[in-house]
This record gives sequence, C-alpha cells and structure tokens, in this order.
Amino acid sequence: MSHAVAVLVFRILAGCSYLVMLTSPSLNIYRINKAKSVGVQSIFPLVSLLANSHIWMMYGYLAKIYFPVFSCFLVGDFAAIIYLTIYYRYSNNRSYVVRSIATTLVIIAILSAYAIVGGLGYTNQSRHGVSTVLGFFADIASLCLYCAPMEKLFQVLKHKSAAFINLPMVLAGYANNMIWLTYGSLITNWFMISINIFFFSMSTFTLVLYHIYDPKTHPLKDGWDTNTNENSEDDVQLQISVDPADSKDKNNFNLPSPQYEAMRSPIAPARAD
Repeated sequence: MSHAVAVLVFRILAGCSYLVMLTSPSLNIYRINKAKSVGVQSIFPLVSLLANSHIWMMYGYLAKIYFPVFSCFLVGDFAAIIYLTIYYRYSNNRSYVVRSIATTLVIIAILSAYAIVGGLGYTNQSRHGVSTVLGFFADIASLCLYCAPMEKLFQVLKHKSAAFINLPMVLAGYANNMIWLTYGSLITNWFMISINIFFFSMSTFTLVLYHIYDPKTHPLKDGWDTNTNENSEDDVQLQISVDPADSKDKNNFNLPSPQYEAMRSPIAPARAD
C-alpha cells in the first residue's frame, strides 16, 4: 500500500470514527430523556465536546484539512448543542448548567474572534501561524474532552463502583485515538500525534478501573450522595426512621414522663367562728 493510499484510507477511517464517537453520548442522553433526570451524568463531557468540536473545526479550516477535521468537527458542533439542550431540560440544577455552558461559550467566542481576525491578516500572522496557535488550544480542548471520564474517577474509588464512568464514550474515544494517532503519523501532524498518545494511555487506565469496579458486580450502595453530580452543597436531606422493635419495647416498659404535674394543695381545716 502506497503512502497516498494509506493516508486516504485512514482519513476516511478517522472521519468515520469521530462520527461514531459523537453518537456515544446518545445512549446516556436517551436514558436522561427517558428517566427525565440527569442522574449521575456530568455536564463536563458535553461542554468539552462542544469546545473540542468547535476549536478543531476552526483549526481544520485554517490548516486546510477540510476532511476529516473541518467537516466532521462541524457536525460535532451541532451534536453537542443537541445533547446540551436535552441535559439542560432535565437538570435539577440549571443554574450550574447555565454557568458551565456560558463559560464554554465565552472561550469559544474569544478563540473564534482570534481565528477570524488572524485569518484576515490583522494580527500580522500567516494562515499557518494562526492555525498553529489554534492547534495548541485544540489539544487543550481535547485534553478536557478525553479526560472528562477522569472527573468521576475519584467517585469511583470512593464508592467502589464504576457507575460514574461513561463507558460508551470511553470505548469510542479509545478506538478513535488509535485511528487518529495513525492518521496524524501519516501526515506528520504533531498536534494529533502527541495528544492521542497521551489519551490512548489514559483510556487504557480508565478501562482497567472499570473492569475492577464493574457496576454489575459493584453497584452503588444505598445512601450515597446524589447531590455530588450537580456540585451542589446546599441541599441536605435529613431522614428520621422509627425502629418497630423500639416501639414494641416502649409499649411493654413505660417510664413516667419527666414532666411537672399539678398537685392539689392540702385542704385547710375549717375554723369555727
């Protein structure tokens, strides 16, 4: 197989693998829509997907890698918006969701303005120079996206259950990293090579941890704090239960109530007039 043919094959595979990766959150989004609750799912992977898709889309345009980078990541923009819309609808902490989305949009707006101004030549940079700067930010966005499952690793270790890990997204990212690493090596793109080497290693570690604390054999125990997913420390629930055995014992052995009782004063003897 010649180099040109290999590049073409892995270009197609890279585009297809990324589109498949875009569907990985759909399983959890479907569960959210069905249950009408976000449950333990975090918003961080979704806002990271939006930032990652948009920045790589701009990088692909300026670097003239129209397929698979520009076109596929443009699709990722729209997919992330749909996912975030459904997540927002069923979230119990919408203020936190709004803050997360707003922060992401501010970052995207700043980088988009730089890409437009720089691409038009107002920053005294070449198109390649602007794409190089965006390449660094694209790697940072990818770091946030593929490390998103790592956000819950502390909870996994704490509760001894991998229910917090988004397994479909981890698996999709694992295969996606292998293909993009090969494609980046073929076109000698160090932004793709370096970031995918790191993420391949991290995805492997996450899968090992999931195998150790499989939710089927290590389910979440009753009483774990469901408010940690929303990063809310305001809602504290107090549950009071009465043990039937205690009630039965109290009926058989009654103690006098520790309260004051009114006592009748002694009747004074009547005096004869």
